[in-house]
Amino acid sequence: MGSLASASQIKRQVAELIKPPRRINVSDACVENMKVVDGGGKIDQFRKDLTPYMNRPMDCLSSRKYDAVIFIGPARSGKTNCLLDGWVAYVVSCDPGDMLIVQISEEKAREYSKKRIDRMLRNSPKLAPLMSSQGHDNNVHDKTFKAGNYLGIKWPTENVLSSSDYRFVTLTDYDRLALSLNRGGSPFQLASKRTQTFMSSGMTLVETSPGWDIEDADWKPDPKYPHAAPPVKGAMALYDLGTRERLYWQCESCSEWYQPIFEHFNIQAAKPFCPHCGVLAKGKRERNKSAEWVPEGCTLTTSGELIGSPRESRIASFWMEGPAATFQTWEELAAKYLRAEEVYERTGSQEDLKTVVNVDWGRPYRYRKAENVRSRDAIQERAESLGERVVPEGVRSLFASVDVQGGKKRRFVVQVFGYGEHRERWVIDRFSLRMSERTDDNGEKLRIDPAGHIEDWNLLITHVITRKYPLADGSGREMPVLATGIDTGGEGKNGGHASVTESAYQFYRILKRQGLHRKVRLLKGGSSRSAPRVKETWPDNTGRKDRHASAKGDVPLYLINTNLVKDTISNALEREEPGPNYFHFPDWLGEWFFDELTYEQRLTNGKWQKPGKAPNEAFDLCVYADVVATLYGYDKINWASPPPWARDWDNNSEIQADGERSATRKSTVPPAQRQKRRSRIRFQ
Repeated sequence: MGSLASASQIKRQVAELIKPPRRINVSDACVENMKVVDGGGKIDQFRKDLTPYMNRPMDCLSSRKYDAVIFIGPARSGKTNCLLDGWVAYVVSCDPGDMLIVQISEEKAREYSKKRIDRMLRNSPKLAPLMSSQGHDNNVHDKTFKAGNYLGIKWPTENVLSSSDYRFVTLTDYDRLALSLNRGGSPFQLASKRTQTFMSSGMTLVETSPGWDIEDADWKPDPKYPHAAPPVKGAMALYDLGTRERLYWQCESCSEWYQPIFEHFNIQAAKPFCPHCGVLAKGKRERNKSAEWVPEGCTLTTSGELIGSPRESRIASFWMEGPAATFQTWEELAAKYLRAEEVYERTGSQEDLKTVVNVDWGRPYRYRKAENVRSRDAIQERAESLGERVVPEGVRSLFASVDVQGGKKRRFVVQVFGYGEHRERWVIDRFSLRMSERTDDNGEKLRIDPAGHIEDWNLLITHVITRKYPLADGSGREMPVLATGIDTGGEGKNGGHASVTESAYQFYRILKRQGLHRKVRLLKGGSSRSAPRVKETWPDNTGRKDRHASAKGDVPLYLINTNLVKDTISNALEREEPGPNYFHFPDWLGEWFFDELTYEQRLTNGKWQKPGKAPNEAFDLCVYADVVATLYGYDKINWASPPPWARDWDNNSEIQADGERSATRKSTVPPAQRQKRRSRIRFQ
């Protein structure tokens, strides 16, 4: 207890520590005891009137009617400050008990502890004295208080959620957690087990913005259950088990109540509207001040009376959407959505739309196309007379992609693409390398073995990486392949040491010794729904006996979210008029090519999958080339002033004639410095 002046002070402090829990709402306790510290260091008293829609969810945390509280809402709604920080302040000051907060990662747990919890406790005069004065009792992930209660700030592992009992458990950003932790059960199930010992005084909190997609393409809301969530995994499934409460505003014109949701928002006017009379809403703060949470089975009269029979559940569940979020304006909300729509129209990618709908609007996302609607015949009919293996007018750069096949197929499958302004694409070449330079005892060439013979990879240097294609203008000039993406996902014989991945790493080291590694990127596809579009990694499994490929941390490997990129490619294939993102195909390609291009299908869960065993290399190679172009900076080009390698033919730094660089390539900069300068441009 530290140095005290008298026995009476000791008596008062002990009495304070052993007093029974206060009968006070969580929201009111926060007003009394909690200081809010923003990122700029400004300190304010907690205010209930800033986010009045959070008061009921907060107060349910101290109610013995419920075992759990589920809150789903958008970013900038104040949910972290109220539900996490505020609940900690309440537990510490009014109802001490062991508490566990689970963040999505160790890094996020550390950040949350330092930026929010430490600042709040240190700057709240009524909370700071309640912390243990012993130095070893408090660190980044563990906090101990004078009343003996403990606060753990951890990350999701099976051990964290199965080894100890806690009276209070919080799972934050729930939809970014795994559905199951090493088959031990869902995070919510494991967390609820931790509080079960405390019966009605225990509480589990889940807070998140939506992260899982609507998988049922035909789902429609059931009029009998207007508050029910779509069939979505994660927190939405938990919400459906609870009271299913939605936020309602009262129209200032007709006095009817309605939900401030996407369907009741005029994007162009950037304002919500009443679906009963059509009047645009005015003043978010005024609407939120009088807002009401309505559970499933109930409605509000124009006088504000709640009528009906609420859904019975031991889980209090809440779901609100972006228009009500205090710290995001309607103008910002509309602008973000319109920008994401523009990206979708320009690129075909739904990645930005999904993020905006999930995080800013607080809604689960339903992909625009629930199935593969690409028509092979329609795409093949667009084939043009472009010349065979020449560079058509409009192409600014060439990118190649290689699918490496081991096992019985044993070959390199290659496609070369021409990229023009705003990602307009031309298929320049498609071929396979099957025969090696190696020969048998009779002098006959042997079949390529990418997994077993590293020397076979040298064929890629002459046939792809350093290859040049003539321009279609008959000038004799040539355009080289600017960069090549090579898939490393295949396995070789028996899936053992003789693997394609191992050979790819060795080949990259050979290219590095020859100074050609800057023209190559090794790629590996993945299907994690939360992964970025492409991510640079440096694999290192030194000392691991369970890995066959000798990754030593010296070879960069780019991990692709193939589902996202395939969405982009699929949408581009469906564009019918030449221009941005359009695909041009030469008429010398056979039906087999268009079969490969359209064979794979997109499932309702957003994943791409082959329905059978037919080949799909043409589609995959489109993906690899597009990733390489992205890594090269193609998305960032200002076409009013493109880089030298993306200019028109007469000014393009890569165009060659008679084995020499074109006259436009002349420079007074020494060659070594020019090479260094180009390396800074490439693959930013």
